[in-house]
Amino acid sequence: MKNWITSTAIAISAMMGACNQTSINQIGEPVNSDDAVSVNVGLSAFQKDGTSETVLFGKVAEVCQSEGCWFSFITDDENVTVDFGDAFTVPKNIANKDLYAKGHFYKDTLEDKSIEVKFRAVGVKFK
Repeated sequence: MKNWITSTAIAISAMMGACNQTSINQIGEPVNSDDAVSVNVGLSAFQKDGTSETVLFGKVAEVCQSEGCWFSFITDDENVTVDFGDAFTVPKNIANKDLYAKGHFYKDTLEDKSIEVKFRAVGVKFK
């Protein structure tokens, strides 16, 4: 009986640890990584036919070191800035890591009146 209780306690602890690991690797809305396209493919589709809703996969170039309120994905041309609309923040130490982001592309007008394509994420998932 004692061995059964010990085994059950260990199994429950392992399952709780697995659940915690999943929540640590995901921020915001759930992200289905099976639907992901590379940042370059997603950006190209947006520029070509306006497809904005997508799940992106790519490598992080840099992260806001003040609050973790944005990061940028590395692309073939200029990096794409990813923000979260104040919904959440990401850890500041994710530069050079691969991750998934669920959301949509949009065009932002900068102070100098130039237009920059950005991505608004509603959820991110770390690989």
